[in-house]
Amino acid sequence: MAPRAFAAVLATVLVCALVPGSASAKWYGSTMRGTPNADYGCETALVQGGLGGIVRAPTNQRSCTYNHSGYIFRQRPTFLVPATGRIRGIRIKSGPNPPRARLTVLTSSSRVDTTTGQDIPGTYTCCTARYVSRPFRLKPNGITRRRVNVRVFNVRSTDINVRIHSSDGLALSFGPGGRLPLKINPSQLGSFNTGTPLLRGYWPRTGRGDPRVDGYQLSGIDLMFQWDFRRSRRR
Repeated sequence: MAPRAFAAVLATVLVCALVPGSASAKWYGSTMRGTPNADYGCETALVQGGLGGIVRAPTNQRSCTYNHSGYIFRQRPTFLVPATGRIRGIRIKSGPNPPRARLTVLTSSSRVDTTTGQDIPGTYTCCTARYVSRPFRLKPNGITRRRVNVRVFNVRSTDINVRIHSSDGLALSFGPGGRLPLKINPSQLGSFNTGTPLLRGYWPRTGRGDPRVDGYQLSGIDLMFQWDFRRSRRR
């Protein structure tokens, strides 16, 4: 797909990720359908090959960070939080021998039109890690459930001196060894059909305060990760 067309698809997915959520608890992220089937860890990645096919390539890294970038043309928040609030729980579906994981909060931003308050097209930038948890073990061939209490933000200012929309997104970072909690859909790899999952990866893993603009996007891979979001109460 041409870079301009790809950017248009990605922009659509990001808009869908900003659809407001419920004021009560709600699980966002992957639909968690299917079984994780990746047989590799951070040392390997699937990438677009030179002839247009998908190939396995060494990353030469022992750690990585992944975020779910949505389902194409589906209005389901999977990365960006829909409002300011708290993440109160996470769920991760793993296959055999998963690596240790860390909950990671990535902050992105867009410039804002001070007249309309809307994001200015083409100004979205991602991301810097604002929070990284301690590593924790994942349950092999099952679902890991963890309670957390992490503050997340989605704020917009039309003030002439600020003019920014800043929003947090949820990601997972992984250590060396093991199989990543990814569901690979061979028929969807490289596809941009409706409902196709999108994945973005970073190598090595993103550390707190570490700005990353070198993420690699690929369609057809589902990060099996959900998060329980609670919107802040308005006063």
